Amino acid sequence: MIPTRKQSKLRSLFVGITCILLLTTVIFRLFWLQTVDASFLRDRAQHIWEKKEIIQPKRGAIVDRNGNELVQEVTEYYIAADLKQVKNKRETAERLSPLLDIPVNELLAKLNRKASQVELRKKGNYKISQKKRNQVMDLGLSGIYAIQTTGRKYIEGDLAAHVLGFVNVEGKPVGGLEQKYNQTLTGIPGKMTFAKDARGNRLPNQTDDFRPAEQGKNLYLTLDREIQHQVENQLDQVMARYQAKGATAIVADPKTGAILAMANRPDFDPNHFAETWEPDVNGTNIAVSSQFEPGSTFKIVTLGAAVQEKLFDANQTFQSGSIEVAGRKIRDWNDVGWGEISFAKGINLSSNVAFVKLGQELGEERMTRYIDRFGFGPITDRTGRPTGIDLPSEAKGLFYGYEPLHKLELATTAFGQGIAVTPIQQVMAVSAVANGGTLYRPYVVDHTQNAVTGKVEKKTKPLAVRKHVISSSSAAKVRQLLRDVVLHGTGKEADSPGYDIAGKTGTAQKINENGSGYDPDDYIVSFMGFAPAKNPRVVVYVAVDEPQGDKHGGTVAAPAAREMIKYTINQLNGKAKKASSVNAFKKKDVTAGNWKGKSVVELKKSLAKQEIRTHILGSGDKVLAQYPSPGEHFIQGRGDAYLITEGNKALSMPDLRGKSLREAMDVCRLIGLKPKAEGEGFVTSQSISPGSPLFEEHRIQLKLEPPKWQ
Repeated sequence: MIPTRKQSKLRSLFVGITCILLLTTVIFRLFWLQTVDASFLRDRAQHIWEKKEIIQPKRGAIVDRNGNELVQEVTEYYIAADLKQVKNKRETAERLSPLLDIPVNELLAKLNRKASQVELRKKGNYKISQKKRNQVMDLGLSGIYAIQTTGRKYIEGDLAAHVLGFVNVEGKPVGGLEQKYNQTLTGIPGKMTFAKDARGNRLPNQTDDFRPAEQGKNLYLTLDREIQHQVENQLDQVMARYQAKGATAIVADPKTGAILAMANRPDFDPNHFAETWEPDVNGTNIAVSSQFEPGSTFKIVTLGAAVQEKLFDANQTFQSGSIEVAGRKIRDWNDVGWGEISFAKGINLSSNVAFVKLGQELGEERMTRYIDRFGFGPITDRTGRPTGIDLPSEAKGLFYGYEPLHKLELATTAFGQGIAVTPIQQVMAVSAVANGGTLYRPYVVDHTQNAVTGKVEKKTKPLAVRKHVISSSSAAKVRQLLRDVVLHGTGKEADSPGYDIAGKTGTAQKINENGSGYDPDDYIVSFMGFAPAKNPRVVVYVAVDEPQGDKHGGTVAAPAAREMIKYTINQLNGKAKKASSVNAFKKKDVTAGNWKGKSVVELKKSLAKQEIRTHILGSGDKVLAQYPSPGEHFIQGRGDAYLITEGNKALSMPDLRGKSLREAMDVCRLIGLKPKAEGEGFVTSQSISPGSPLFEEHRIQLKLEPPKWQ
């Protein structure tokens, strides 16, 4: 059928309108793309054409007060495999296993995965050093390659581990300064953007956008590496000798709050955190995060308050032994006391009764106020007040949480029982006595440094939290009383000629695990000291948790504190030998002379100058027998001399715990005993208790054990 003329026109019109509509659509779409969607499409195209790379900054170093680097950023690697190129998987696993410390079967399982690539990582810290990376690549195994990354090197191993913390394999800081100052140490990432083709190759003659990474800041600490080494050496000796559960020590500058050393046992090695760090075993910085009853070292606070309020009369007397408060009898630490004594002697002997009486004289309002002024916070609150030290997870202390206090609570608080405080709180409180009355905030970071320019960017200024905690004259009087404690009281083992050490011993029973009452066998023993007494330059606190055998702060903690104080003062004077070097403690040999017939007093002075510990057995004034024998050698600073001044029946049994088998056997024979030893290592117990009269004793049983860390 031939279309009519009218039908042809309609068809042409329809085709024309359709073309116009299509053209209009195209024009509209072009307009839309050029205007409305232009920025979105341009950004999308740029995203396809451009490649962005994040440039990670170098993490800052951590340095001690003298410029000795403690922590640094290093290049490390991890090993990966291209499974398509690995030829003999069994052989590859067997040859890599000893280098990567991954079992052969575990490696083989990774190499047999259905994947194109796999990372050969072990649990924990899987990164390896440049040296080990080279060893792996020297094997020439097909399909095995190394991927570069970064890691942290803790140059002194486990030194100050709890203070420094560590960075784990995911790059997250765990504990210590690494965590507290993470933002400062991390720096700011950089960025590089460049044009690329479809295959990802960089296009030439294109403008790049580059922003360099900003390196992390370096931390300069108040810690002194050599003092830290000495402190940790002393803690190791205490732990070995007394087979203790744990220990902590703090060394501080009382005039600024700067921490010169801080250590805990048990510790860990941040270089090998996966193998050595256990959060529930050694992950706590005891010095900052643990809170426990302070015991008699807290008596310094009560004494300071009583002196300031003019309630302390050194010559006034009281009946020691026990005192009844609210129907409960509070006893002195030896259960029987010393009869009627002066308050001065009560301080020297650490009489609980003396301090209960001082607490009663002060009353609740003043006692609470002074505890607060010394930085602990009000004991009527549930928790105390942190010192503000720049370390993570600081505990606040635990108090009563109500008022008024019961009479018994006021009494026990006066001698350090019934409340829990932290070691760092105690150190800063006693520093206020040492410096004349100012309470400082403690700090560990002295300043931050720009890693590129070397410029000091942020300097920590000592912050006086409270001035006139007590007056300077009251502080001076307390310092003299504490000096007498070391000269004539429970702190005798802390004394050292020429150092004028003052301090207070502490022996605190631990609360039973069920929270009911005290464990009769478990103690935390401590010593808080400073020197020189008239113008202190250093405050030292040492606490030992559950020592075996001896359980008194004066014999367990005081000797260690003494050595820390001596070394610190010598180091500050530039006279100390490096404790960190292998030969640091190689003192010169001392030859024992023929001391028979010599004056005990004069000989003791002479031996003290040679840093020889002297044990005088008997109350005579002339030496009758000696150990070591004339002509024998022992090491300066570590030797013990035993001087017999009376017949054997008049002697008391010396403390042989911690002594070597040879020394213990020789001393026993010297005082007329026939020793029988069981075990090997060092003496841990003796059948005749230290201090017991020998009378007609002839035999003694010694038990020896190797140190726990062997």
